Amino acid sequence: MTTLRDLFFFLLICAGHWWLHWAFPMGGLAPNLLFASAFAAAVTGGPVRGIALPFFFGLYADLLGAGAAGSWALIYTLIGYTVQVMKRHFDLGSPFSQAAAALVLSLLSLFAYQSAYLAVSGMSPLPLKVLLLEPLITALTVPPVFLLACRFSRRPRR
Repeated sequence: MTTLRDLFFFLLICAGHWWLHWAFPMGGLAPNLLFASAFAAAVTGGPVRGIALPFFFGLYADLLGAGAAGSWALIYTLIGYTVQVMKRHFDLGSPFSQAAAALVLSLLSLFAYQSAYLAVSGMSPLPLKVLLLEPLITALTVPPVFLLACRFSRRPRR
């Protein structure tokens, strides 16, 4: 039953991410629901779910983009692992700590993607406004997505 809930959560987030980015962009920017969901799944899930779901969210991000193949899957998997390590040392149950950790990890993930893309193709794929504003917008969407992930995982908020 948990697998079906995770599958429904994954499909819901993928549809929401596609809708926000392609049908309703806000000035060329939209929150990265895939990152927010990968972060929330890593916080609410155990070691397997907390790393597997971010991998699939990253794989979906790779399918949507035309960048370096597999880079988002690798980056999101590393984010899932990092959150698994972080939640042993930090309380990621409050909205402020989630937003702060998501802001730092979002900046690191965009920097890692930018570095991978520059190493492969030699040109920058992301405009400056995405690099500066998207992590902030995404960090603000993490707490509501976390509540949704808690509802789907049927675990109480930590």
